[in-house]
Amino acid sequence: MKKFVSSLVVLTTIVLNTQAQDAKGYIGFSVGPSIPMGDLASKDADNNAAGWAKTGAIFDISFAYKLGDGNFGISALLRGQTNPTDAQSLADELANQAAGVNWTVESAGWGIGGLMFGGFGSFPISEKSSFDTRAMIGFLSATSPEITITGSGPGGTVWVKQSSASTNSFAYLLGAGFKFDLGKKLYLLTNLDYLGSSPEFNNVETIASDGTIEKSTWSQSMGSINFSLGLALKL
Repeated sequence: MKKFVSSLVVLTTIVLNTQAQDAKGYIGFSVGPSIPMGDLASKDADNNAAGWAKTGAIFDISFAYKLGDGNFGISALLRGQTNPTDAQSLADELANQAAGVNWTVESAGWGIGGLMFGGFGSFPISEKSSFDTRAMIGFLSATSPEITITGSGPGGTVWVKQSSASTNSFAYLLGAGFKFDLGKKLYLLTNLDYLGSSPEFNNVETIASDGTIEKSTWSQSMGSINFSLGLALKL
């Protein structure tokens, strides 16, 4: 009887631990910094695609679910991202190009909202942790910043205002991170990913203080490296 009880305890422990570790998937909530790359981060006044963006923030709602008994499954991601513009750097660059003029720049930030789908792989590295990878594609809604540039000098004051614009575009995401088991209901998630997209903004209106109105169209490369930390509910 003693041997039977001991065997039952061992078996029960194995089953409970297996259930805790073999959750089929999760729904996660994560936040973290977003570092712009390439043209989006460029502060080169000679680059027509320079975005003058600074480090911002992301908020993610993620879903992952294993298919079968292997290490791979399907995933989805709902992302919100914002990157402020470096208005002071733009004003400083204008001052370098036109000495004797006092430049001020007022600017909103870049905004992204996206829904993405793809696959993931989860590879255990211990009883309580795993290394996860994911590759996803989807669509983003991107918003360009409204920018007002004012120049003041001996001859008076002039200003130019570029309106904000919104558009949709294809996007892709490649990422990897670690997942830590916190018990029966929760995982701790860490992720590092690259998000890439090239939205085209059409008929963006620019108004000048002399009454001139122009409309322009351009494509903006919007790459960013994003780090996130969050919690996930096991499914």
